[in-house]
Amino acid sequence: MLRLAALLAVFAASSAIAQEDGDAPNFVAAGVAAIPESPGADSHRFIPFAAGRVRLDRVVLQVEGPGISAGFIDQNGIEAGAYIRYYGGRDDDTGDVIVDRLPEADSAIVTGGFVRYLAAEGLLNAYDRVYFSGRLGMDVTREYSGVFWSGSAAYATPLSRTTLFIANLSVSGSPDDYADALFSVTANGSAASGLPVYTAQSGIQDIGLTLFLDQQVTDDWSLTGIFGASRLQGDYADSPIVTIRGDDMQYFAGLGIGRRF
Repeated sequence: MLRLAALLAVFAASSAIAQEDGDAPNFVAAGVAAIPESPGADSHRFIPFAAGRVRLDRVVLQVEGPGISAGFIDQNGIEAGAYIRYYGGRDDDTGDVIVDRLPEADSAIVTGGFVRYLAAEGLLNAYDRVYFSGRLGMDVTREYSGVFWSGSAAYATPLSRTTLFIANLSVSGSPDDYADALFSVTANGSAASGLPVYTAQSGIQDIGLTLFLDQQVTDDWSLTGIFGASRLQGDYADSPIVTIRGDDMQYFAGLGIGRRF
């Protein structure tokens, strides 16, 4: 869901590129997405997702999946602000009877800062845009110490006056505590599950590509489709939770309806 949240943020910034007035509208959106049962799993579950954007004076508030951001700076192509986001852990009902025997991993609430830069526009047509963005945050619940981070490059272009397309390439990383809780197998966990003992350390967690298509059906309403694929990296990909019971390729897809105002 991290890529979904990041892409919805780019959508909020890009939604005016097919409009003559140049001012991105406020919007709300909701839908259903299929995501992996847990990090590294090869099975999926359906969850609701929501997104929204509203400008209050000089502050832009955005609901992005399981989180919210507040942009305080928006000038000369640079947006910056703060965010807070929920990171789900792993419970004992992942859909895999072996992984369910491992200790549960607690969820986290990560807060930090973001910056998004409009790097170029008018490359292939008069209205396309290229964005670079980055985030750094820490778990305020203190369950996982260390830094959660992500970076992305997005290309946004209207395919017509009513159709917006975005391609988003992203990379993310998480701290040792999170890697250990979600991807390591302790001696006790090995005895309970039969998986080999393994210790995961922090680094680049995954690299992914997400595609987004928004089709405006009326002046106010639109339909949105999202598809994403990412590959786990390093210790995350080599965990027996992934290599034996899961898949290092992770996929998600979503469909939603939105309203501008």
